[in-house]
Parts: sequence; structure tokens; C-alpha cells
Amino acid sequence: MNKVKYFIWVDDERVLPHYIDGIAENFIVCKTYKQAIKALDTYCAIGNVYLDLDHDLGCRQNGYDIAKYIVENQMPLYGFSCHSFNPVGRKNIEDLLQHYGYKKGI
Repeated sequence: MNKVKYFIWVDDERVLPHYIDGIAENFIVCKTYKQAIKALDTYCAIGNVYLDLDHDLGCRQNGYDIAKYIVENQMPLYGFSCHSFNPVGRKNIEDLLQHYGYKKGI
């Protein structure tokens, strides 16, 4: 497994899991759509970002909206995963990002 520079975790309820220790140099925790977009805008510009997101974020905008933003802005990602318990939401995120060539997993 390669070590990424920035690991962006997006979830409004869960905390960053311990099993990801050693995956990245820096961990960024986002609880809202706005925080996630700000983190993506900041860290994708400086390199090697892995994104792990939830679908349901407890507000109007969700993880799928984040995925659309990534595609619309052609953001560079090293890889992504979706840890959502919402199976339809997770599949929609994964299908969208993979359709546009984003790699699932590290």
C-alpha cells in the first residue's frame, strides 16, 4: 500500500478510524459539504489526495454532491472510497467517480 500525502475523511457522525494509521502523512477531517469542498480545493492543488466519504451528511448537500463537484472541477485524486451505510448513495458515488476515471481504493 502506498502512502498518500493527504487523507480527507468526510463524515458528519463517525470519527476517523484507527485502522487508517500509516496510510497518509496528513489527515483532514470534514463534517460538512462546505468543509469537504474547502479541503479538496486546498489539498488537491498541492498534491496526492485520497478521499474517503460518507453519503449522508445530515444536511441538504451530501457525499454525492461532493462527488459531482470533483467531477465538474476535474479535481485530481489519488484514489477514493465511500464508507456510507446508505447502499444506494454509496453505489451512486462510486459509479459516478469510476465513470469519470477515478480509482477506487488505495
